[in-house]
Amino acid sequence: MADTARKPYLLSISLNHQPYFDQLYEPLLTEIQSKANFLQAKDADSAARLLSEQPSPTAVLITDESLSDNRNHHLWRAVLRYVRKGGRAVVMGNFSSFVKPLSIKPFFAQAGLSWEVGAYHRTTVVLNHAAVESGLVAKLLPRYSQKAQFVKNVALDDAWYITDEESVIESSIFFPSNARAPGESPVTFASVGDGKLGYIGDVNGERGSNVAVLAMCGLL
Repeated sequence: MADTARKPYLLSISLNHQPYFDQLYEPLLTEIQSKANFLQAKDADSAARLLSEQPSPTAVLITDESLSDNRNHHLWRAVLRYVRKGGRAVVMGNFSSFVKPLSIKPFFAQAGLSWEVGAYHRTTVVLNHAAVESGLVAKLLPRYSQKAQFVKNVALDDAWYITDEESVIESSIFFPSNARAPGESPVTFASVGDGKLGYIGDVNGERGSNVAVLAMCGLL
């Protein structure tokens, strides 16, 4: 682990790793590995050990729904302890595709957040400048389309991307009805203790979401 002291160090917790994840997120993983040391934990024991070792990760990626499972709540609590002490964690990747909708609320409630399942559709979202550090505004996409599992009850200051009056449900089957939903967001980043917890609901790894992950991890 000595090399991790010289570069940022990202830990990915992927207990339910799917073989297509690396292909779908290849652009993001390539960019992460160009900027940071990257370790992937595919079992709970390895993840717990790496979370407890020094140096601590610069950021932790939760890439699937495994930590919402009762069997892994101890590991989710360990991640939250790390965050509350000043760490950063981002829930992303396959999480939004495979998590049980009714598990979202209790999962984030453990972090003291009231987020719960919101809309699921493709629409264009816009950057909420009020929620993003000024130095990141020019680096994030101003607007982009994504198919995502939104979460609701999100404070505006925590919602990096939001719908606006121009957002419509983008579907080849259904009429493009209005998709504006105040209080909902597919890209969120909230304070938890002394650290930050992010959520990316995008199910397809769009470029705008990948850039948001890098920003949340401190790699932009």
